Amino acid sequence: MWIHIPIFFLVLLYTLLWFTTATLRIRAVYQRKISLADIRFVSKEGFPERIRLLTNSYDNQFQLPVLFICLLLLLHIQGIQSQIWYVYSTVFVAARYWHCYEHILGRNLKMRTLAFALGSITLFVAWFTLLFQAL
Repeated sequence: MWIHIPIFFLVLLYTLLWFTTATLRIRAVYQRKISLADIRFVSKEGFPERIRLLTNSYDNQFQLPVLFICLLLLLHIQGIQSQIWYVYSTVFVAARYWHCYEHILGRNLKMRTLAFALGSITLFVAWFTLLFQAL
């Protein structure tokens, strides 16, 4: 079914962020740039900037994307399929990748805000579409 595609790309994003963050944290501990206590208590203030940005970006993936996955599960359970859902999904996932890029590498707050807004608005429109279809 088509919903596996956007979920796959979101899980890929989570995995890449997790792997990169874990690798940089381990390296930073060995280089004594951060302490194990910083990691244990998630004291982000003690993290170098790049690790802090990656950590925040990883944490962000458990906010709006959770609502998105719930939406996809409802669509799957109800057997709803149409081109518009594929478009919503593609735009949302692309916006998440864009937001992640701007958060970690781009550092352009205006572009990051646009990426977040695009993903948010797409998700909310998709939810309202589902709700109005159910009425």
